[in-house]
Amino acid sequence: MSDTFKALFAHILTASGVLLALWALILIVEGEAQYSLILLGIAAVIDTVDGTLARRVDVNKHLPEIDGALLDNIVDYLVWVFLPVVWATYFLDLYFLAGAAVLICSLFGFSHTEAKTDANFFRGFPSLWNLVILYLYVLGAGPLFTTLLMLILAVLVLAPFTFVYPSRTVQWRRLTLLLSVPYSFMLIVMLIYMDKTPLWITILSFYYPVYYVVVSWILSARKT
Repeated sequence: MSDTFKALFAHILTASGVLLALWALILIVEGEAQYSLILLGIAAVIDTVDGTLARRVDVNKHLPEIDGALLDNIVDYLVWVFLPVVWATYFLDLYFLAGAAVLICSLFGFSHTEAKTDANFFRGFPSLWNLVILYLYVLGAGPLFTTLLMLILAVLVLAPFTFVYPSRTVQWRRLTLLLSVPYSFMLIVMLIYMDKTPLWITILSFYYPVYYVVVSWILSARKT
């Protein structure tokens, strides 16, 4: 297999996220809350591996005419921001203006020149809207709470705080990735059972978001 073909495959893997996004959108319109969210989850899994593959096959060297970072940002915005807002509008009764705020703030967050810092941190809340809407649905959050929480997080997208990039931030990376394994299984359980997820699993799963925020704050404080 030629190096150019390997690089092309890496880009196609990234681009496949838009197909899953389109499929998810169709299912959202058809009222399929669970299956549409599962598709977004699959797209998120692809997003966790495509960057590593792209760097390994050196896409910038073998396909320099394609901007892999731009391609990844376009797909990420659709999968992690736009579709979750649409999903929340349909299934969580998210207020339109709140959804608009999430879209605009995340758009500025993605386009910021230091959206991903040289030290491999995210600047501001890293638009993990898929996880946010899953928790809100599983916990049976009402439209008012959903709207308030998403507005707060939208503001944090633009905040000058740095958050860990799990697969690339060097500090505590091994522990971060190790703790993400059982968390991933808990997310799968939540996707399978949705609003019927046992409460203890949902509560237990918060160990990882809490760890993630605390570690991000600690490392951010060390840099200031």
